[in-house]
Amino acid sequence: MQRAATLAGLTIGALVVLLVAAEIAFRLTAGERLLYRADPAMEYAPQPDQSVVQRGVSFETNAWGMRSPAVLRDKPEGAFRVLVLGDSVVFGHTNINQADLATTRLSTLELGDGRKIETLNISAPSWGPGNLLAWLETNSLLGADAVAVVLSSHDLDDDRTFAPPNRAIYPQRQPLFAMGDWVMRQISGDRENTSADPRSAGDARRSLPALFQQASNAPAGACLVLHSTVDELFSLTPSTEIGELRETAVAAGLDIVHARDLIDSSSYVDGIHLSAEGQANLAKVLMACPALAGGPLRG
Repeated sequence: MQRAATLAGLTIGALVVLLVAAEIAFRLTAGERLLYRADPAMEYAPQPDQSVVQRGVSFETNAWGMRSPAVLRDKPEGAFRVLVLGDSVVFGHTNINQADLATTRLSTLELGDGRKIETLNISAPSWGPGNLLAWLETNSLLGADAVAVVLSSHDLDDDRTFAPPNRAIYPQRQPLFAMGDWVMRQISGDRENTSADPRSAGDARRSLPALFQQASNAPAGACLVLHSTVDELFSLTPSTEIGELRETAVAAGLDIVHARDLIDSSSYVDGIHLSAEGQANLAKVLMACPALAGGPLRG
């Protein structure tokens, strides 16, 4: 009897050691998860003041939840502040280190008159026009000199749900047991209740004119950067959605810049997201916005 109890104790102890070792190995491999906060207007936004390495990729957010260095509400003297708004393309998906973001690269430059470009990355995965408009309505332009809005054809259908964010996709706290949390997410999938809200249908298209109008208030001007999917790169004619984005932007006084002029299919990691090289090319696209290109850049 005593021998059986000893064997059972040793077995349980070995299992505990194996589980602890597996948890440590999982955390070392996967790293911490980037956290989000719920917001009634924006749906969700990255939590502030984070510095995590998630699956080998570095993510940092400032006090505003931007994937940008620390910034003050008031623009510093001698700075040319640029807001870059977008979804996971601007955010860097899950594969772009902080230093390789287009917005980080843009911040290494300065204008010909010596003003340093201060670039604010206003983005989150799956944000559409409504999310971006809500951010601007909440926070204003923060004294920005110029604004660049990066959108793709699918963004016209990227409506806000006005529901709490899915905790599996947009976690709001670090799990106690990372491996167990990962297993449960694989089992449960995306099953949280996202009952339809009547405000959701058509939200992106309704929000688009107001978003562009807000952007157009920047003193040096604003531009719409049209980011193509890989399929659209090989299309001979622009989609109706691209045409709708263009027309709405022009009506608000925005300039149009086509990312496809500087980004080819070799710069993509999937049908829409960019590699680090693609982010470097996106920085060149942003520099082509007339609000920035109006003055010679140096870097």
